[in-house]
Amino acid sequence: MARSILPLGAGVLATLIALAGAWIPSFWWDEAATIAAADRTVPELGELLGRIDAVHGAYYALMHYWFDLVGISELTARLPSAVAIGVGAAALVQLARILAGTRFAVVAGAVFMILPRVTWAATEARSYAMVAAAGAVTGLVLVVALRSTRRLWWLLYALLIALSTVLFLYSAVLVAAHAVTVAVTPARRRWWFLVAAAGAGLLAAPFAVLAISQSRQVRWVPPLDSTVTQTILVEQWFPDAVWFALCCLVLVVAGAVASVWRGDAVAGAVAAVAVPWILVPIAAILGYSAFASNIYIGRYLIFTTPAVALLVALAVVLLFRSRVGVVVAVLALTAAALPAYLAQRQPWGKPGGMDYSTIADDVAARAEPGDCVAFQPSVSWQPTSLRSVEQARPDAFADLVDIGFGEPAANLVSLWDSDAPPDLVAARARTCDVVWVVTDGDRATASEYLHPANVWWQFAPFRFVDSDLYRALAAEGFVVIDRVPENHSQLVRMERAD
Repeated sequence: MARSILPLGAGVLATLIALAGAWIPSFWWDEAATIAAADRTVPELGELLGRIDAVHGAYYALMHYWFDLVGISELTARLPSAVAIGVGAAALVQLARILAGTRFAVVAGAVFMILPRVTWAATEARSYAMVAAAGAVTGLVLVVALRSTRRLWWLLYALLIALSTVLFLYSAVLVAAHAVTVAVTPARRRWWFLVAAAGAGLLAAPFAVLAISQSRQVRWVPPLDSTVTQTILVEQWFPDAVWFALCCLVLVVAGAVASVWRGDAVAGAVAAVAVPWILVPIAAILGYSAFASNIYIGRYLIFTTPAVALLVALAVVLLFRSRVGVVVAVLALTAAALPAYLAQRQPWGKPGGMDYSTIADDVAARAEPGDCVAFQPSVSWQPTSLRSVEQARPDAFADLVDIGFGEPAANLVSLWDSDAPPDLVAARARTCDVVWVVTDGDRATASEYLHPANVWWQFAPFRFVDSDLYRALAAEGFVVIDRVPENHSQLVRMERAD
């Protein structure tokens, strides 16, 4: 019982840290995609995954049943991610304790909890947090299997690798990293790893074939360029936390020197697990991206975050031998990570300052049941219309008459519903007294934002009164009564002039 208290306590604490303020940031486009997929019938979801986005299918299916149980909100959408971070922390602490004892385990858990990529994942209604947790759990089971004579651990390892691959296809590359660890780790019956890896491959093969057949889904990823170094060193694990990244880099380099100088066998055991866990996936995915087509996005390697926590923690315990020194080092790292943590939990803390939730809240607060609503059919800064706001927060629009609706996403075998043309919207508005339009924000000058995926988002000049949708509604006698501007979008109230 006592041996389970530390991992359990770490898991609970990590969940609380992950969950704190996670409901504050507005939904954004990626999260709207999750809700758009999950908030449909099982047959519709199955048809969607058979055509596109199978790579996210397991997560979408899980969220479908979760939303059926608890409904859709910023909190409910992100709660599974926070819990997953707790699971990952618990598994990592147990792994670290097996490798190098309790002090090392505590520090590794602490570093994992504050790692900016991990705290970011906790605020995402996407699979990233679960992928990180799966990486930690499979790493733990691998080390236990290498130290045990029970074949059951290898069976569990095979199942976990298969499940991790189904959860996120890139996780399959962990097998190659684990192969390096097995090769350099003294253990009996290491050939059982080959059997388990082969079994996992057979289990995951049908899914992998389907997901690879849909590789057009990542054609938007731009080619590798000179930003890749900055992405690897900062964005991959330390988004918006350059000072924290620098602290960790200095610690790891100094720790490596100290380890070699002392010939520390325990440090070698930790490095045998953590170093391949980090380097092999990066090398494999960058190698493919360089010689084939680019599939590298920093956040896609989130399953390496537990290994980063292990290396940073190892450096801390090697360099700071006293308990007080370790505590001071962890507190200093926490202070360096805090600005990124707080920024992630601001109302417009998502990439580009997306404001879906604030616009939806405006609709919920101002619109009356029976009012009509329409959406700007195209904006410069995202590939879909602003109907994605409704798909992210359907509760805010449930009592309104959607006069802008085109074709349902299920009929289009798409994530996104389509919009009717402006003339049809205006014709439908003849039965309306009030029309709320969710539209792009008015801006006089252009601006751009470099998305963490190395894609430039363009925010072109825009005036609602110059749009086709406004002109069509104005021709039907509607005038602008009020505007509610938010960060990028605005909510416009239009009423009949008479």
